[in-house]
Amino acid sequence: MYRKLCKYEFKSIARTLLPIYLAVIVVSIINGISFGLDNHFSGPESFSPQAGSAILELMRLSVLFAYFGVMVALFVLTMIVIIQRFYKGLLCDEGYLMFTLPVKPWQLIASKGTAALVMSIVSGITGFLSIMILMCGGVGPIEFFSTLLDPRNWSILIQQLNEVFPKWGLYTLLYLFEGVIFTIVSGMAALFQIYVSMSLGHLARKHRIVMSVAAYIAISMALSFLSGAAFIFLDAIGIESLLNPATPHGAMQILFFGGLFWEGIKLAAFFFGTERILSKKLNLE
Repeated sequence: MYRKLCKYEFKSIARTLLPIYLAVIVVSIINGISFGLDNHFSGPESFSPQAGSAILELMRLSVLFAYFGVMVALFVLTMIVIIQRFYKGLLCDEGYLMFTLPVKPWQLIASKGTAALVMSIVSGITGFLSIMILMCGGVGPIEFFSTLLDPRNWSILIQQLNEVFPKWGLYTLLYLFEGVIFTIVSGMAALFQIYVSMSLGHLARKHRIVMSVAAYIAISMALSFLSGAAFIFLDAIGIESLLNPATPHGAMQILFFGGLFWEGIKLAAFFFGTERILSKKLNLE
């Protein structure tokens, strides 16, 4: 049943976000072409009338502004859709239908969180691809891919990283894996902070959206206070003495597992809090 819920969420979110993904890619391609034309006509051996050059520049700026507008719309719309799917799907009229399904509240919450995280990652990938398309259009496809695929450039990059982080190459896969894990856990924690804030705000009889925002601010302030207290405590017990003798790799592992532990606690607390509120205190009136 969890898979069916996720499938339903993906379809609901994709109906809104897929058109904006397509718009980002299309505008990126147009921008890349305009950059390529600009480089061509501004070359030392090229000739273009002043009026034609001005029109080309105007077109390039117009498309560039359109690109930034679409990129902002992409990330803003992603956040709005994620919030809307949870609020309307579980806390408003649609919640009457969802809570009549033969599933537990935690499955409903988990399905929405999973779909939201995946679509957020897809939005990030779309933004990254759009930047790559712009770079490709700016320098030319042949030069772009020849530079990107040249092993000498990668060798220089790895050498420079090894100078900053000794033995970096030996732990490349480990660092990439840990980065992915930390991104997923911290992203889910941030997402469920929004969910638990909306759930708390929904306990109020009036002004539930305002109370949800107030709950989010209060939780953020509490987390900032706890983080500050934790740093003061670690400084008091001499955390530097623990990190200084360690190798750079060992220090990174300590920081990684410490950060992962903190994000995991937040995720568990927000998920459990959301589940308890929706299970015991839900009020759809």
